[in-house]
Amino acid sequence: MPPATNSSNEPPKLQRNTLQLRHAVVMAVAAMSPVGSLFFNTIPQAGLVGAAMPLCYIIGFGVALLVADQISILAAEFPTSGSLYTFVTQGLGVRWGFIAGWLSLISFGVVAIPAILVVMSANFQEMLLHWFGVHLDWTVWYCLFTLIVGAVCYRGIRFSLQLDLMLLMFEVGVCLLLALIVLIQAGKTGQLTLVPFTLKGLPQNSNLVVGVILSILSFVGFESATTLGEEVQKPRKSIPLATVITLVLVGVFYVLMSYVATLGYGIHNMAAFAQDAAPFDTIARHVWGNGFALLIDFAGIMAGYACAVAFLNGAARIVYAMSREELFPRPLAHIHPTYHTPTNAILGLSGSSAFVGLGLGMLWTPIQAYAFLGTVLTLAALAIYGLTSLACFRYFSTKRHPQLEQNSTLRFGWLRYVLLPWLSIIAISGVLVGTLYPSPPAPLHLAPVVVLIWLLLGIGVLRFLQIHKPEVIRQAGQLFVVDETETLS
Repeated sequence: MPPATNSSNEPPKLQRNTLQLRHAVVMAVAAMSPVGSLFFNTIPQAGLVGAAMPLCYIIGFGVALLVADQISILAAEFPTSGSLYTFVTQGLGVRWGFIAGWLSLISFGVVAIPAILVVMSANFQEMLLHWFGVHLDWTVWYCLFTLIVGAVCYRGIRFSLQLDLMLLMFEVGVCLLLALIVLIQAGKTGQLTLVPFTLKGLPQNSNLVVGVILSILSFVGFESATTLGEEVQKPRKSIPLATVITLVLVGVFYVLMSYVATLGYGIHNMAAFAQDAAPFDTIARHVWGNGFALLIDFAGIMAGYACAVAFLNGAARIVYAMSREELFPRPLAHIHPTYHTPTNAILGLSGSSAFVGLGLGMLWTPIQAYAFLGTVLTLAALAIYGLTSLACFRYFSTKRHPQLEQNSTLRFGWLRYVLLPWLSIIAISGVLVGTLYPSPPAPLHLAPVVVLIWLLLGIGVLRFLQIHKPEVIRQAGQLFVVDETETLS
């Protein structure tokens, strides 16, 4: 069905009711990139915790569910493309909301997209050289992938998510086939064991805390579905449900595939796993030959593409929401009259990602650039999650109006709206400390400095708005207020 056009004189907006629950799930799953996260995060994780990787993912799964609870109930209250910016604004005020939005800009836009594209391009270069003898520098592929991802997001949210769905089915299907083969072979040889789910799987000089942190970071991006609050059908139900479904599906996938990784490589060979640049490729080649290993390599590339599309779509909608409230330049709120996409925001983020990714990739190496950008993303995302949990506590404990309480399906409860947010804040603080200390090696040690500089710039922009555009600050967060009479739920 072709996209609808805007027949009125009003400026075009994001198209209501164009997406369904499955699209929101695809958005969140693609942003988490479970296949890509497994392929990369398990390598350092194996060196830290050995065969106990599944145990780490079980613990990380619990922490992710804790954080997701606050985000899902706020998404039910405020179905808007502003996502975490809107949630923090409603709970803590516009100043903290702006900081959350400013951090979202760098985490989910400025660094996430180039981080994905730079490692995707480098892997594609290596894959073509290894399998087909074709050598073309990664920078060429980076430019091509940036254009493709930007064009797909420009074309429309439904179109881009349908492509993501097909790719997710392929990559997850390939991984599940690998899991089935490994489990069958392990069962035949009597190698099935529960050791990876216990502390017995830890080697000497292990670091369970950092291993758990890596598993928690694999869940970053689950909140991406909240940016579809103005486009999905029945958003007050669909967005929270999509968040829970996504975390359950991906959490089970992580636990299963990390278990398969330990069995496939051998629970006593995890030190070699940590030194292998492509351990899942090695496992696939061992169980079913080179052809299956090639499929695994393609699955990794497709995971990167789907993740980049999801992050660009989500980041563009946050930029759009803040720009229509004039916290960012107003032209970034432009919506395409035919495709109903925030095209200027998409183009701006695509341009910045090209500059950042190519610049850092050529300054260092693509893998170093990926690690650095991923660390910046992690630090900024953790700060945003902490602000969101605090906003959830404050909104439901002090700011919620009685008439809204009567009409909402949510009810104030001490456990869910007081205890769980503070447990979430404590958990996030612990992960943040574990990420910063001990100080990571160069160039990763510069990541906190970059986040701090970005935060100071944001404070400067906020101060400028307070002085020169006080009316914008007064109205921010109020231009999109949930109307209970509107057919959003």
